Amino acid sequence: MSNLPKFRLLSKKGNKVIFQLEDATPAFANALRRAIISETPSLAIDEVIIQENTSVLWDEMIAHRLAMVPLKVDTETYDALRELYEEGKDPQVIFTLDEEAVERPKTVLSGHLRFEGVEGAVITSEASSIEPVSKNIPIAKLAKGQRLVLTAIARMGTGKEHAKWQPVGPVGYKFKPVIRVLKEDLPEDYASKIIATCPRRVFGYNSGKLVVLNEWACSLCRECVEAFPDAVEVTYNPNVIQFNMETLGTLPPEKIIETAIDVLIKKTERFSHLVEESVKQALAGEVQPQ
Repeated sequence: MSNLPKFRLLSKKGNKVIFQLEDATPAFANALRRAIISETPSLAIDEVIIQENTSVLWDEMIAHRLAMVPLKVDTETYDALRELYEEGKDPQVIFTLDEEAVERPKTVLSGHLRFEGVEGAVITSEASSIEPVSKNIPIAKLAKGQRLVLTAIARMGTGKEHAKWQPVGPVGYKFKPVIRVLKEDLPEDYASKIIATCPRRVFGYNSGKLVVLNEWACSLCRECVEAFPDAVEVTYNPNVIQFNMETLGTLPPEKIIETAIDVLIKKTERFSHLVEESVKQALAGEVQPQ
């Protein structure tokens, strides 16, 4: 196995992406998954200042709803905010909301949030693209005469601090199934029993032979092996790993993967530096080895 895993994008449809790692290890795959979910910084509303709220919802309930609204950021602005965040600074993205039900009941939506600017960072005019991923997320319902006025402050954070900072929904991976047909030349009635045993329709019958149609569809349930151990063998390759990831739409999938890998690289560099410093101190007699 080579030193560096190989990355291959298999499909990308909207916020869903499937990619494959080759020459990787289960440990690396697990570390990458954790970094994507809980260590990739993203932007979320972290503080809400209520100026007026005559709706039936408590201020805290409105703040909680706003915190879970995914915010879409262009990559240039994201890089600037992330750099400041990693330096320990606190750039703030300001939104305001002022809605009133004048003549009839009204639903306050995420699209009513107005971007006012960024404090603590020099951002280009493209920052105006900071907005909710969806403009149709309900925040509150106002009866006639009720009003909601607030200021919302979004900050950078990570999923290990709070789920609102996760840039993704589900992230899963599986090892490549390795399926061997031990007896290819089988009567059609016997082969059909094997085919019917598989819940994922992995097998087929072609030219008098039992064939594997799609090995990646295999869930490694091994039902075929238990029923026909003399005809089929199922194992897996732990060094070829397929990821299935769905983002929240806050960042492009490739940007999230790139950032997660960068996070892992920086953590490795910090750990390496700490080990080197500890060894130097031990050799200098400053620290007694345990």
